[in-house]
Amino acid sequence: MKILKKNYYIIFILSMFLSGCGYKLGGLEVIGENSSKTATIKIISTKKIIQKFKSSGFEINQDKFEYLIKVEGPFNNKETSSVTSSANDKEFTLTATVIISIYNAAGEQIIDRKILSKSRDYDFSSLNINSSESEEKIIFEDLEKVLYVEIINILRSLL
Repeated sequence: MKILKKNYYIIFILSMFLSGCGYKLGGLEVIGENSSKTATIKIISTKKIIQKFKSSGFEINQDKFEYLIKVEGPFNNKETSSVTSSANDKEFTLTATVIISIYNAAGEQIIDRKILSKSRDYDFSSLNINSSESEEKIIFEDLEKVLYVEIINILRSLL
């Protein structure tokens, strides 16, 4: 009986570990709409964006490709939206922006420097500065993820 209980605990802990590490049963997580639409592409961008395209089923090939995608950014911006009566910043607008260009295999431009931007308002807490900074970082990461999905969907709409 004790061995059976011990085995259940071990299985439970392993399953928690696997789910906590982001392990997903059933393969890669597909990002964006129309996951059946994929192509062989060349990307000039950050490793993070290249990985998002790979996770979405696109084949990355630097020599033989159907489309060339250039992504500039992400560029993050923080602007003051409101100020308290004591002249302290209270609310900010956080904006993430990317610029994309898409070319076909012949080098003809399909999309020229399209600017994609996402914003979110954020209330700053002067009581805990460290948590506010990490919260800003999380918001910027969320905005960037939304932009990456938009880039993938734009490319899929061309296929």
